[in-house]
Amino acid sequence: MSGTNIPAFSPADLAAVAGRWGLDPGLVVRLGPAVDRMRDVYRRVRDLATEGQAPEPPPVPVTRIPRGPGNPYGAWLYTVDEPGPPGSGPLAGRTVTVKESIAVRGVPMTLGSRLMAGFVPASDSVVVGRAREAGAVILGTSVCEDLCYSGSSFTSAHGPVGNPWDPRRSAGGSSSGAAVLVATGQADYGIGTDHGGSVRNPAAWSGVFGLKPTYGVIEYDSAMPTERTLDHIGVLTRTAADLIPFLEATATPYPDGDGEPYAGGYAREIAGLRAGLLIEGFGWPGRSDPRLDGLVRESGRALERLGLTVSEVSVPLHRHGRDIHLPISIEGGLTTVFESRLQGNNHDGPYHPNFGEAFGEALVRRPEDIPVGGVLALVGATLLRDATHGKVMAYAQRLRRRLREQIDDALREVDLLVLPSVPMPPHLLPADPRAAVIDTELPFEMHDNNCVFNLTGHPALSVPCGFVDGLPVGMLLVGRPGADARLVRVAAEFEERVFRCPPPPMRHDHHETTGDGLTTARSR
Repeated sequence: MSGTNIPAFSPADLAAVAGRWGLDPGLVVRLGPAVDRMRDVYRRVRDLATEGQAPEPPPVPVTRIPRGPGNPYGAWLYTVDEPGPPGSGPLAGRTVTVKESIAVRGVPMTLGSRLMAGFVPASDSVVVGRAREAGAVILGTSVCEDLCYSGSSFTSAHGPVGNPWDPRRSAGGSSSGAAVLVATGQADYGIGTDHGGSVRNPAAWSGVFGLKPTYGVIEYDSAMPTERTLDHIGVLTRTAADLIPFLEATATPYPDGDGEPYAGGYAREIAGLRAGLLIEGFGWPGRSDPRLDGLVRESGRALERLGLTVSEVSVPLHRHGRDIHLPISIEGGLTTVFESRLQGNNHDGPYHPNFGEAFGEALVRRPEDIPVGGVLALVGATLLRDATHGKVMAYAQRLRRRLREQIDDALREVDLLVLPSVPMPPHLLPADPRAAVIDTELPFEMHDNNCVFNLTGHPALSVPCGFVDGLPVGMLLVGRPGADARLVRVAAEFEERVFRCPPPPMRHDHHETTGDGLTTARSR
């Protein structure tokens, strides 16, 4: 609805709607005047909402960082030319990068996609605004996967993001650039989104800490949604202890908890806690690397050195978590991303009219720019929802409830679960990203364990725990809702007394451009 008028609907428009829904075309034509009255209401609502609205602030000066010596892994997108002095608060002077799917005032927000090229948000997302208020310096934005439709790091319209430990390999995604900038010391914090592992995947493969907090404690505002009940804001850091001031600054206490500040939860002793190695999180047929499984088991057992007791626990439905996730995520994404233009429906907001309008106009005018992963989700969800009338998605929601109950039961036996963040080491970046999405499982092969906790909302923290073939491995710690600070304390003690991940080696890399305009990182 750009411009001043909502266009009148022609007889051809009415006939198209009748055909789409199998309706009597004569009836639909007769309803034309009633539709016009609805159009008048829409116009009044629009005018009421925009009356006296202040003009949007201009974009801030930013620099697009090209792939090259200053951006060897392709992780930066924009840097803010004048980020301003640090403020006071728990994040005073700490540097932050923000995934390009989260709004930063005045900085282009492209969602890793050609679809949103040129869109500039007029205000900060809630998480960015709170970080600023807490004294943080927002350095710029980091590259993410195209519309966040990948857990790897090769689908972005800006080119692939190389792993800081081996640039030929994936850094993990979809918060790929954020993880690399944190791992390489270019920022203290990387703010990302996590829909099925998109913070924890790159944390595990890049050798940093990645926290998906308890669902809802960080407000999901002005960030690209995929399915509102799965979407989380998360954060990446080099040290576990740095997670606490970030939570203090940006998160609210879990509403069903005791309201304890995150610093208070972190200060409580962990000796005597019970850790449970989640049996079903290991040994995924055809995907798990037994060396990685062995390292995570050994690391889990090492928690005994911190005063924890360690046993094994079982959550039978965990093995089916990825299956349960799919109908919910793709049918929810069909509604949220495509049909309601990134707005979603029937939630209590906030909503962002300009964001939705820009995306909607792009879908209409440039559908060829929808990434192949988005096309797969759009086509699959449309066909499967129509074929099943949403019944399988409803079954998945029932199973989701049972899965949450099983995890809650396990977390009554123990205080935290331990399992691999990702079942395998990072894969090589494909030479043909488009073909890899069409013909392989590379975009989502790593989601088996992580996506479960987007379904259930439990806090989940990926902790570096060692190396396989010189590549980082992440151990996932999962706690009860609201136990975020307790997980961080366990991770910090593990980092201090068991394993501290070193920084990645300094490399001198060059990058070759492939025929489709994307790039493949190669190590000299």
